[in-house]
Amino acid sequence: MNRSPLTFLSLKFLRVHVAADFKSEQKGEKVDKFDFSGNKVGWTIKHGHHDDGSWWVAVGFRNTNEDVEVIAPYLIDVQAIGSFIVGKLPPNIIEEKIIYESGGALVYGAIRDMVSSITARAVPGHVMLPTPTFLGEFELHQKKLVDSSANGKDDPPFSFEVHSNEKPKKTGVKRKLVK
Repeated sequence: MNRSPLTFLSLKFLRVHVAADFKSEQKGEKVDKFDFSGNKVGWTIKHGHHDDGSWWVAVGFRNTNEDVEVIAPYLIDVQAIGSFIVGKLPPNIIEEKIIYESGGALVYGAIRDMVSSITARAVPGHVMLPTPTFLGEFELHQKKLVDSSANGKDDPPFSFEVHSNEKPKKTGVKRKLVK
């Protein structure tokens, strides 16, 4: 394992909203096993530079119980922003990409921890937010920027999708352990 070139300078929560939805059938032990399958979830990620040359990454998570198969035990809307500096990078690594993907993952991890701590002490019970992957998100972000400038429309702050906890399909890529 190598040391990350990112240094996490600060983390601030911009919004923390976790409200129990008592209409949910997910109660008691069921809440501990709730994985947001069949519920609509949305993620957002933004990034940029501070005046001092450091980077910021803002990440948000939100779910909704409108038009869903499964009503979640909580309505959640949490946003946080982290500040980072980047040290020396290998020549083939793009600074903005590592900020976007690795910085985003670090900030989202803090959001998951906050929600986990709050719900652990709440009446409906503990939930853990779904685990997204940030790998490849920078390329998707760049493509969306090109597409939005071509059609003159900005991305909405959150795009919702029905969450599924299915295993990812096999890619055909064989992985081997490196010793």
